[in-house]
Amino acid sequence: MIPADVSPENLSPMNRFPTPSTSGNRAAFTLLELLTVMAIVAILAGASLPAISSLSRANNLNGSLSELAGMLSQARQYAVAQRTYVWVAMRENTDDPKEPSIDVALMASKTGMQPSSPWAAQGSVPSDTISLLTRPKTLKQVRLEEAGTFTRQNISDLPAQPQTGVDNSPSDGSATFAVRLPGTPGTVNFDRVIQFLPDGEARVADSPIDVIEMGLRSMRGSVADQNNIAVLRINGLTGQTRVYRP
Repeated sequence: MIPADVSPENLSPMNRFPTPSTSGNRAAFTLLELLTVMAIVAILAGASLPAISSLSRANNLNGSLSELAGMLSQARQYAVAQRTYVWVAMRENTDDPKEPSIDVALMASKTGMQPSSPWAAQGSVPSDTISLLTRPKTLKQVRLEEAGTFTRQNISDLPAQPQTGVDNSPSDGSATFAVRLPGTPGTVNFDRVIQFLPDGEARVADSPIDVIEMGLRSMRGSVADQNNIAVLRINGLTGQTRVYRP
């Protein structure tokens, strides 16, 4: 309490505010306690790594799905708008076993006409009849799966009908396009092909088809991730694409 004859201005700085008692010793962590805390943090961090890795792969697959679905939509829209034929051609790139990937290219007929034999088995579509719409893109750490690989047991909202199989897939050898990848001197063959017609219809062969399907699986090097999977289904009549995930 301040005496009546002493004003606060006359008090020294040390006397204006009470100071904490210094009679007791301040508690501190012991070395053992610090080591214990560090060990717990390390255990928690190690336990969370698998979850973080799985989340990273799921995000990577989601990005690939978005990219591929967008390219399929772009191909359909271009075919309808320009009244021409457009192809989404893919190839599985296994050049680097540590990073499997899928290369995707969009091509359109230069004349608006159907090439003479676009679906000949193992046949190559003449390069002077087509043009690239965009630079080929690479979807990393994913692998293509044939139609019918995944069922309702894998993805609950995947329609049970129609049943799909190899005939619904953009299968190897249905058509072949020689495409130069960015940064490479030569061409490589893209032989998994979906064609969009001027009316928006989608095909994987000469004949109309009700549904085209392909599965995508996340990869970690050469190891397949059994949980991070997806299915893309393209309606053959309308060319519309839908994505299914577990």
